[in-house]
Amino acid sequence: MMAKNQFQWTALGIIIGLVFLWFSLRDIDVSSVLDSLMTVRPWLAIMALAAGMLFMLIKAWRWSVILGPVASIELPLLHSTIYIGTAANLIIVHSGEVLRAALVGRKSHVPSSAILASIGIERIFDFMVVIVLFGVLLIIDPQLPEYVAAAGFIAIFMVVAGLIAIVSLLVPSKTRSQLAALITRLLPESLSEMIIRQLKRGLVGFSALGSPSIVMNTFLLSILQWSCIVGSIWLCAASVGYEATFSMAITVWVLMVIGLTLPSSPAQLGTTQLAFTLGLSLASNETEIAFAASVVYTCCVNIPYMIIGAICWLRSGGINMQPRKI
Repeated sequence: MMAKNQFQWTALGIIIGLVFLWFSLRDIDVSSVLDSLMTVRPWLAIMALAAGMLFMLIKAWRWSVILGPVASIELPLLHSTIYIGTAANLIIVHSGEVLRAALVGRKSHVPSSAILASIGIERIFDFMVVIVLFGVLLIIDPQLPEYVAAAGFIAIFMVVAGLIAIVSLLVPSKTRSQLAALITRLLPESLSEMIIRQLKRGLVGFSALGSPSIVMNTFLLSILQWSCIVGSIWLCAASVGYEATFSMAITVWVLMVIGLTLPSSPAQLGTTQLAFTLGLSLASNETEIAFAASVVYTCCVNIPYMIIGAICWLRSGGINMQPRKI
């Protein structure tokens, strides 16, 4: 059943990716795109790759901060697991979160549900950064296109919904008691006990939210890590001779983040291209160069993530690797 759902989710992502790719390729001269790719400045492309690698390192650092109240987990383990999860997401969207939780939980002896809760905290902070940078866009250019404004308001909704969900889990309430009673009544005793036990363990993963210093450090690291991706977007545009502004690079990133809440095709093909052609075309009609920049981004960021993630997966021994003896 799980394999069937993954296949359906991937198929839907491929369809959406192809639709996005078609929209981004409309009225584009393919020969002009190829000409732009032939003039790529290698040193800028290498810098874009380095910015993408730095993003992953800071993301692992942020994850270790979030997990600090739960357990002290080695940074190399978190770093390699993030590559594995990112590679999985680039094949089957949103599959990497569960994989990350399972791998770290197995190797660190921390309940996977608590690890998964920490990843939920990551997502809240990610969308908080989207809101902050969306605010920066509004200051720079109050007359944003409708699709950019819509993306910003979606991010606000995601943060509010996530915070409400976390608060409802952490704070004892009538609804929470009714949910536990419903699980107990509808499911077999052993299964209901297991689910309730996992939910209680998962609450431990939200411990970071109880520390103001951890919340502040997590937010600052979130700003820093996503600045790397915004910088990588700018470098990819510059590598094909496109003089992108700071607001353009942020716009591309906001569109990519919101677009990836939908199912996407492998390597985010289509989603990335549409975000670049929309975001970099705010002040000009040079869509061919914008599309070429998206190809550079795919080659310098997404594909390396997939390759490194696959290597880390093979070196880890996979999810069936036996935990170390205490």
